[in-house]
Amino acid sequence: MNYSKFIKRLVFAFILACATIVSLHVMYKPFLNSALFAKYIDSSSSAKDEKQDVSEVSKYNDFNTSQVRSTPVTPRTDKYKHTCLASFSNCVRIFDTSVDYSQVKQIHKCVSLRIPSLANTPICVYDPKIDIYVSKSIITGGNWEGGNILTVIEILRRNPNLLFLDLGCNVGVYTLSIAKTGRKVIALDANRKNLEMLTTSLRKGNLTNMVTLIWNALSDKAETVGFKEDLRNIGGLQMLSGVSDADAVSEEKSSVSIVLDDLVPMFRNKSLFIKMDIETYELKAMLGGKIFFKEVDIKFLFMEWFHHKDNDVGTRIIQFMTERGYRPFNPLQTSFPLHIENRKSWSGDIVWIK
Repeated sequence: MNYSKFIKRLVFAFILACATIVSLHVMYKPFLNSALFAKYIDSSSSAKDEKQDVSEVSKYNDFNTSQVRSTPVTPRTDKYKHTCLASFSNCVRIFDTSVDYSQVKQIHKCVSLRIPSLANTPICVYDPKIDIYVSKSIITGGNWEGGNILTVIEILRRNPNLLFLDLGCNVGVYTLSIAKTGRKVIALDANRKNLEMLTTSLRKGNLTNMVTLIWNALSDKAETVGFKEDLRNIGGLQMLSGVSDADAVSEEKSSVSIVLDDLVPMFRNKSLFIKMDIETYELKAMLGGKIFFKEVDIKFLFMEWFHHKDNDVGTRIIQFMTERGYRPFNPLQTSFPLHIENRKSWSGDIVWIK
């Protein structure tokens, strides 16, 4: 065998292969339009056309993805990586409201959401046997927390520049009501079932263009979380920390948590009204949002207080909010602030005002 010729041919083949790779790298340029980072998310739609029209996602241009801060990264396994916005440090997921979910099994029926002074709008609900509070109240009385919703609407009316951020939107009573007034809403929920139902409600009520849905849990760190279900109160779904991707058996039983700071690029230099109802995770959300509270103008924060009246978590929430200049009020009586020493007698919901 002529080893000299063999070596020459081998070297030539290697040089040719390298030249080919370099040429392909130069010829191929990924399209980096920031609007496309906010592509629609739906892990069940693997056949979706990858060449989406830019107009479909142009409404997300305000999400300045070039200013994302460095934060701990959620492990992006094969299970989740295709649903995460490409330019965010953690796995922020925009839920696809263009998909028809009207036939999903959890929808018991769609009825009229009736809020005084507002035109009715459709809302899809669970079977009241498994949702004895929210869905049952909507079916029997037309709404849930109607008085609080009217208070929020009045505050927004007096503050026309406020965006509404619904953290823990459930089936969407607040989201739908606020969107019906013509106000833009960003709503987040960990439970995919809720977002499928809310998407159906938005489509039935022609409100899809008013609302952006985020499919994540909120915590003080980015991780995969499991669900602890209440068989009679599906709205009382609680998060279980420390669940590995391998243990997250389905998207109906788990979610991906982010921290509030991850949402800074969406809301920097904007003024917000936040409604927060995330089933005892409120403190964790606040601790994961220290930058958010500095760089976003949060005027009002409405939250459930029932779980925190007389425990250490409530004490730490009070400390967190008062250190940042907020005072607590009864949502139905905002003329005078609540007294901290009377925290055990505060109403089930409170609003922090700065």
